[in-house]
Amino acid sequence: MTKLNKKIIYVLVALFAALLFVFTALVGGDAAMVYASTSSTTVAGYEKNNVLDDLQNSTIGGNAFNIEDYPHNENGIPQVLSFVEFCYSQYTNKQDDFGLYIYVYNPQDIAFDTNTERNKIQFCCGNKSSDKYVLDFLNYSSATGYEGRFYKFKIRLSQTQRADILKTLNANSRVYEITEIELVVKSNVTAYKVGAKYTYTGYVKGYGSELSETNTLSCTVDGFDKCLDLQVHHTFYRPQGDYYNGEQSQLNSCYFRIPNKYFEDYGELTKIICEWYEYFTKPILVTEDSYTFNKINALHGADTSTLSDDMYFLFNVFWENGKSNWFKKWGTSDWTSNYGYQIGDSYHWGFLWLNGAEIIYDKFSSFAAAFYTGGKECENYDIDGTALKDKLLNNSKHLGGELLNDRYSKYLFEDYVQNGYDYGYNRKEINSSDMQDVFWRVTTKDFWQTAFSGNFNVETIYDSKKAIETISDSDLTGSNNEIAGSLYINEKDVQSLKDEHAKAKANDETVVILRFSSTQYMCAPCVSSYCRRSDIDGGKTLVKTNVTNWGKGDINGYVSQETVYLDFDIISLWFTADGVETEIPVVHTPTDVISGLTPPLEENYHNKKTKSIFAIIFAVVAVIVLIALIYLVCKNLFPSKTVIQVVEKKKRE
Repeated sequence: MTKLNKKIIYVLVALFAALLFVFTALVGGDAAMVYASTSSTTVAGYEKNNVLDDLQNSTIGGNAFNIEDYPHNENGIPQVLSFVEFCYSQYTNKQDDFGLYIYVYNPQDIAFDTNTERNKIQFCCGNKSSDKYVLDFLNYSSATGYEGRFYKFKIRLSQTQRADILKTLNANSRVYEITEIELVVKSNVTAYKVGAKYTYTGYVKGYGSELSETNTLSCTVDGFDKCLDLQVHHTFYRPQGDYYNGEQSQLNSCYFRIPNKYFEDYGELTKIICEWYEYFTKPILVTEDSYTFNKINALHGADTSTLSDDMYFLFNVFWENGKSNWFKKWGTSDWTSNYGYQIGDSYHWGFLWLNGAEIIYDKFSSFAAAFYTGGKECENYDIDGTALKDKLLNNSKHLGGELLNDRYSKYLFEDYVQNGYDYGYNRKEINSSDMQDVFWRVTTKDFWQTAFSGNFNVETIYDSKKAIETISDSDLTGSNNEIAGSLYINEKDVQSLKDEHAKAKANDETVVILRFSSTQYMCAPCVSSYCRRSDIDGGKTLVKTNVTNWGKGDINGYVSQETVYLDFDIISLWFTADGVETEIPVVHTPTDVISGLTPPLEENYHNKKTKSIFAIIFAVVAVIVLIALIYLVCKNLFPSKTVIQVVEKKKRE
């Protein structure tokens, strides 16, 4: 026999052995034999084999697989047919082939996104807690009439994850509790509850004892009901304070209902594990000017230098508080333009250069999104979070390039997040003893600061709220504004929270609020102007217009930046009773948490009365000084009668 023929026979035997193993492993029952002296051939052959070929002649749920039992169903939901443990061994030197796979029935015949890391499975095994793992697509059924009816995935395991799983498994009885799978269709992910426990015993021949001459592997499948479906609602809170450098505290929270039986059976809710992808947007423009909006919106987030209009634009965003003295008002700003301004350029006009401005601070290159107020004053114009999400997604489709979480153009976000936070993937364990901070600032000016300089005093006030808190009737008494201020949630979400609380009471449940992150929302007033390229006058025209309007308080827009949480997901809830912790895995579809935009704070929100008092005092003093000056002048110009009489008397003498 030639070497080539021997190699072909060898590969065929290995593939046949792997298939025998798969047929039995799909549902358990009698053990199947796997013959594989070359592990790479065994794994590669199994993964390459089509899902429908694997399923033929197998047993599902104790019944022989019959494709007629899996018809097209427009309203059906994806189901896991089997969770496969491949070639487990208790011996370290035989663990190279170990892997985990799933088979999925797709009744709607929809096309799952396969080139993504957002397809996932959640399970726990041994003494490990529940966790999520990426599903790598292998293949789907291609038979006529059954295209995409069945999918085959490999569970991606890093070397560390693989080692942890192998270390924690009980060799005699390997238990895998599957909570959910998450599958993506057209970039939208949906979680599907599985609730199944797979118990594997025995070994494939060659992976157990060297003395074993038979295949002893078997699998049983049972229901797994210790998992909880959650309907999660998100909210945010920005405390009212004085405007200071555009910085505003933002508390990010969510709330959901939990059946009371979990508290009764397992004790107090003491820990929540969740995950998300964290990013910080580039500047977002809200403008009162329709022409400016149309031009910036048409860029879809691209660089402002690409504006092809015959007009020059300049945007100045005044992050720092305005400062003034007797001669002029000025402030540092972020800026962008399609004219060639340079950092440090100076522009002056007026007598003795007493009026002017300098392009200083940071230049930014683009707006992640633009919104039009419809001509309304921007100081009172909010942008809904859903509208912002839709705009970011739409701009991402136009920009293309590298995508974050398969959907959002990376160019719409900064390449950093705020200090103390992690860019990209975050997995957080939040305890009931944790606190989340919020702050607000109060700015004050004494008489001399008010009269002669732009300086002010700043007091930062901090408050903290428990990270995990249950909601009671007393928490929802008072006006919506009072409730929002007490619970630190958005006033617009108070009614939704009340509705959830009412449902909870009717269904013997409790509403829990989770405060998972505290960040800074950046928002500052913006002045913008434009002129024809032929009228630019060396750049002075736009600078003068913007500085003049800023000095007069003619603000025609604002610019915001905020942290977003993509694919926010709750993995598990942990309850504690008498020192014993119980994990309850969660079924939850990941959500993009993108908060709405609100206008900048007022510069002296907390000090209007104080400011008024200073103004009155200043006015009174000014009047007194003016009267005194008038008196002195008049006294010198028009001496009193008594003085004149004395002079005349001396003349007569």
